[in-house]
Amino acid sequence: MKKIILKTFKYLLILVGLLLIVILFLYLYPISKPLSQKADNNSYTISNINIVDVANDSILKNQTIVIKNNRIIKITLNDSISKDKNTKIIDGTGKYALAGLWDMHSHLAFQIAPQVIMPLHIANGVTNIRDMQGVVNINEERIKWRKEIESETLLGPRLIGFADEIVGANYDEQNVLDVINRTANDKRTFIKIYSGILSKRYFELAKVAKSKGVVFAGHYPNVINPIDASNAGQRSFEHAHLFLKHANSEADKNREYYRAMYADEEFDERNKPSSIKMLKSFDYAKFYELVDVMVKNETYFCPTHITRKYEALTNNQDFLNDENLKYIPHLVSFIWKDDVSGMKEYAKKEGYQDYLNSFYTKGLELTGLAHKKGVKILAGTDSYDPYSFPGISLHRELEELVKAGLSPAEALACATINPSEYFQVSKDYGSIEEEKIADLLILNKNPLLDIKNTTSIESLFFNGNIYTKEDIDTMKKYVEDNSSGINGLSISVKMFIRLMKDNRH
Repeated sequence: MKKIILKTFKYLLILVGLLLIVILFLYLYPISKPLSQKADNNSYTISNINIVDVANDSILKNQTIVIKNNRIIKITLNDSISKDKNTKIIDGTGKYALAGLWDMHSHLAFQIAPQVIMPLHIANGVTNIRDMQGVVNINEERIKWRKEIESETLLGPRLIGFADEIVGANYDEQNVLDVINRTANDKRTFIKIYSGILSKRYFELAKVAKSKGVVFAGHYPNVINPIDASNAGQRSFEHAHLFLKHANSEADKNREYYRAMYADEEFDERNKPSSIKMLKSFDYAKFYELVDVMVKNETYFCPTHITRKYEALTNNQDFLNDENLKYIPHLVSFIWKDDVSGMKEYAKKEGYQDYLNSFYTKGLELTGLAHKKGVKILAGTDSYDPYSFPGISLHRELEELVKAGLSPAEALACATINPSEYFQVSKDYGSIEEEKIADLLILNKNPLLDIKNTTSIESLFFNGNIYTKEDIDTMKKYVEDNSSGINGLSISVKMFIRLMKDNRH
């Protein structure tokens, strides 16, 4: 028996040793260099193009757009085409020009974002993002990426703003003043609020942040009435559960439950209100009260409806077999599968699948009603959450906004005009006008007729250069190759080790 035990132990050591060698090999295995932006000195004239005028819900037909040094210097109905040898003439006949899109709830997530995330954004016409923090602390990388993207070297969307600090949940031990002072050093960063923050810390942060001009945005805190959070200056609320969790007869009881839990007090789990009961007791009066306050305070709302759709469709095999999974690294796919398993178990409880379906559809209804009352909506995807694909899912979120009752033009404003206003950069972005940055999607079909036509991208302009359909396909293939085979395994090992070393959650 002793010999058998020793022999078994010996083989186990060999297996462990081999596994460690494989992991080390994958960790050291070189991955592809990040893609670079195109670099030329050409000017461009796009002739006979139809411009999508989102603000006026109309098409400006047969326009000529002249681009020089990454700016639109002229838009005219009829223009003599320049014969300058450095001017490229693009025939836009039958096509549509749309301003570059924004994802206002993105996650670059990991240090390998340039290899598997950024190219998908550009390939799908997402030229600017608000990054809401990663799975690991990538602040140092994001500052470097931002400079490289703006200097037209690294290929990726502009990081117009990103959350360099998180407050809430297990980050609540941080000193509020230190967090605000660090964020104040870079005006293009902000503080992300997580759900698990207690009132005293939240309002202390809000007061000091306001005095120092620091933006805070994110989840609405579970223990705080969102009316008070909006009045305190929170810049935006994320996710469609905002209205659903607030506007019901159980909301105060729910807030007290979370207060006791976050304060490490004794609490009875039975005191937590049923999610089903909260939804059934929805109160439109409370909903409109919050909406009116958000309109008054110009508090933006980023509903990320596709995250609620995922929860409703975790038993839908067609949804789960999404062809875009080929762009997702092995480690992230594994995490998604685990999340799907958890949602499947949750939905097994009596009445909960119907609840998830109703939660999703009710959220759409309320976004539409809030929009009609004047709440400013932002298009965001929560990318790298389960079944939220970088770049790709922004177009799906636009479809969700149309389902919510917005017109295609109003939905497009949530991904163009509203984000530029949110960041106060409308002089450069958000629409196709003279003197603005020439971020343009050239579409084969009119998105005002059908929002799905935003995916009909023939080419795009970014940082003064044109990316053809062939270039776009190359970006997608690059991400697919990095996410599969030995490249995908190597990237997954690198992600996992960084996750173990510097987990933000």
